[in-house]
Order: sequence, then structure tokens, then C-alpha cells
Amino acid sequence: MDLVYCVHLDTPAEDVAMLDELLATLDLIGASWQNVDTGEAWLRVFADDEAAARDILARVQAALPGWGELLSTLPVPTVRAIQREDWAECWKEFFHAFRASRRLVVKPSWETFAPAGKEDILLELDPGMSFGTGYHGTTRACLEFIDDLAAERGPVPFLEAGCGSGILSLAAVRLGLTPVAAFDHDPQAVQCARENLARAGVDQVAPVTAELADYAPPAPFAVVAANILAIVLDAQAETVARLVAPGGHLILSGILTGQYPAIKTRYEALGFRELRTRTIDEWTSGLYRRP
Repeated sequence: MDLVYCVHLDTPAEDVAMLDELLATLDLIGASWQNVDTGEAWLRVFADDEAAARDILARVQAALPGWGELLSTLPVPTVRAIQREDWAECWKEFFHAFRASRRLVVKPSWETFAPAGKEDILLELDPGMSFGTGYHGTTRACLEFIDDLAAERGPVPFLEAGCGSGILSLAAVRLGLTPVAAFDHDPQAVQCARENLARAGVDQVAPVTAELADYAPPAPFAVVAANILAIVLDAQAETVARLVAPGGHLILSGILTGQYPAIKTRYEALGFRELRTRTIDEWTSGLYRRP
């Protein structure tokens, strides 16, 4: 029997953003789903095997009490074994085509979509266990900003800092930005991004494993999307700034709305000018320009 193991957390929808933040502090990537009709939601962290899932379970259990004041209800995490084919069917229930920006439409491979106009660009995904669908508020804001910048600036160099599944790199390529580079500190995320880009027929992007502080490209980029935790954006602000070319644009995302003012102040002190913001759910993302 082909099983997939995960740590599962049932939670009210209002707590999903905070639990995402908790998992990120543990260097874990959660996949979340919400039922807009009932307000119910759940998160899952997938593991290589049952032993790895139980290790993740122990880490989440140890961290949860410290977040009690920030959550409406403390979830009870459990380890679940899911048949791989059932997982695939689960995706078909929760993942449907949606418009992510003016031109970008994200769709699963099993659905058809009739473009509204000749400018529509389809990002066809087969998400499997790890590929982000682009529906999370931080990712959607990034996709909107990237779409606008591609139309404004044309084929300029783009960097996805903290690439995760690689969906922003895929969007950048489809929108004509070039060259496109990507990195992440997590080797598993980098491998996932490589596989997902290859599956989409994109061979001009080669994500690499690197810590933010150590990533040293040959030249800064005209557009940088940093969809990273606020705590990292704060601590590594000077490093992030060096990745952006003079006159370039910086997208800051992965920031809870309550954290955003401090991040804005931090980057304005480095000379960046906020152009606009986008708030989706509990997350606020900002578009900045370097002098």
C-alpha cells in the first residue's frame, strides 16, 4: 500500500495564518485548506515516512503552548497515513482554477479554463504534496505585483528569494522576465521547485540551495520577490537590499499585517520607497523601489 504520512491539525479558519507562522518558525511548510461555508480548516505537514512525521509531531506539540494567546483554539496535532491516490483525489476537491492577477490564471491540470482574453497566461499546476497553488494571500499578492512589473518593465532579471515550490519563478518566466533565478535554504524545497518547473516545461531556471546571508549572485536584480518570514526580512534587511539593483523593485511578502509597519520602517531606513501594498486575509505585502 502506497502511503503518505503527515501531521494533521484541525483548526478554525481564523487561526490558519498564525499556525502558518508557527510552522515557519520551525522550518516546516504547511499545506492548508479552508471551507469558506463552514469556517473549518486544516493544515498538514508532509513527511518522508512515519518516523519523520512523528518527529515533526513532537516539535509541533512542544511549540503550540507558547502560541496559546495568539490562537482562538489550541489544535491537537495527529499523525495520519493517507493513501497516495486518496491524496490526489483530495487535491481535486480543494484545488480549482482561479485568477491570481490581471493576466495570470492558476489551474490544475485536470480542469479546463476558457481564457477571458488573449492576454491571459495559464499557470498549469499538478500540485502533488508540495507545490503551492498560489492561493495563499502572500503568494497571490506577489503574483499581482510581478504581473504589473512585467508589464511595466519588460524582460528584466528576476530573483525569487525563498523559492519554496517555485510558483513565482514559473510566473516570471511565463510573463517574459529574464533571466530568472531562485534559491531557498531548504534543499527539499529546492528539489521540489526544480521538479515542478521541469514538469511545467521550464528549463531556464535552476533553483539552488543557499542561505539568504550567503547567496551571492554575479549581479543584483531589477526585480526581487522576497516571500520570507518577517523576522528574517527584518534581521537580513541589508542582505536583501544588496540583491536589488539601483532603481530596481523589491516585493516584500510573508508578513502578517500587524508586523508590516516595522518592516516598512526597516526598509525605508535603507532608502527604499514604498509604492503600494496589498492585504489579503491576515497578510500584507509591499512593493518597494530602490533609489
